[in-house]
Amino acid sequence: MTSRAKSSIAVTLDPGLVDYVRSRVGDDDVKSLSAYVNEALAARVREERRRRKILDARLARAKEAADHDRVDRMMAHVQQQLAEVPGFQEQEAR
Repeated sequence: MTSRAKSSIAVTLDPGLVDYVRSRVGDDDVKSLSAYVNEALAARVREERRRRKILDARLARAKEAADHDRVDRMMAHVQQQLAEVPGFQEQEAR
C-alpha cells in the first residue's frame, strides 16, 4: 500500500472480532488495534487482486485456446433455431 496520509473512519465490528483482536494487541491499545485491522484489510485486498490476476490469466488462456470458427458455427446454428421459434422475435423485442 502507499504511504499517503491515513483516513480516520468509524467502523462497527462484531463483538467476537473485537475480543479476538484485543486478545492479540491489548485492551486499550487503539493504535495497535487500528494497525491490526488495517493489515487485515490490506491482506484481503492483496488476496483479491491475486485471485483476479489468476482468473484473468485463465480467461485469456481459454480465449486463446478457443476454436472461434466452431463457436461462430454453433452460435449461427442457435440463431437459426431461435428464428424458427414462433413469436420469438416479438419476445426478444420486449
